[in-house]
Amino acid sequence: MNGATYDLSVMNGNIFRKITPIFNPVLSVKLICQNWDLLVQLVQRNIHARYRGSLFGLLWSFIQPLLMLCIYTFVFGVIFQLRWGGPVDSKSAFAVVMLCGMSIFQIFSESVNGSCRIIVGNRNYVKKVKFPLEILPVSQVFSALILGSAWFILILLGVVFILGSLNWTVLLLPLTLIPLLLLALGCSWFVASLGVYVRDTPYCVTVILQMLYFMTPIFYPTSAVPEGFRWLHRINPLALIVEETRRILLYGQLPNWKALVLAMVAGIVAAQLGLLWFIRTKRGFADVI
Repeated sequence: MNGATYDLSVMNGNIFRKITPIFNPVLSVKLICQNWDLLVQLVQRNIHARYRGSLFGLLWSFIQPLLMLCIYTFVFGVIFQLRWGGPVDSKSAFAVVMLCGMSIFQIFSESVNGSCRIIVGNRNYVKKVKFPLEILPVSQVFSALILGSAWFILILLGVVFILGSLNWTVLLLPLTLIPLLLLALGCSWFVASLGVYVRDTPYCVTVILQMLYFMTPIFYPTSAVPEGFRWLHRINPLALIVEETRRILLYGQLPNWKALVLAMVAGIVAAQLGLLWFIRTKRGFADVI
């Protein structure tokens, strides 16, 4: 960026090759900290490029969730007459609860989908020995988080004006966002690398994300799932994150610490394995691209 070169001998030299086989949970954190300035530049570029030339610019970050919310509310709340039940049970409350689940999935989906072609789309960086390719999927995840913040602003407004109160537990939101980001990072590193070798990756990822969308309790509560199929939610980290986000944002309850720990462990494992996979496979990027 801007003609600058980054001395990343720690990542590209012998020291980094020695530690890659080791399961080191802080490896992702070190990568981000060592390349923070570059990450900021890439995130700014991603956000600017996304809305370049559009009439409403960043306002689309608010328009899109509002339009999606109106459509889903009409279909599930008006046509099917669904109610969420529990602490919130009305058409308007149903919209806020559903938006909470959609916001979590949107960040994850944007991160993974956007990473499928991120190496192929930045092929000019691949042959730069000093450039940390690992940071490209990270920039996609952080861009999705920043743009996804509009969803959470709408949720908080809905909590205030529809549910009538804003609880102090909203301060605990980072506890659910951290495992979400780790999970998104791991999957993004994996599909970013796979997308170089298998050009059908974006299409496969789209189908998998669609399946995952319906397997995550976004527009229905977990209690509505037959007991024999609830194990699908127990092995789905996104389901745990969605449920715990609703607890702290909407219900004013403390999170289920056991579920939160499971989600955190899943996120750490995904991030570590995804990064190691990317590091081991990136050596052949230049030959394929």
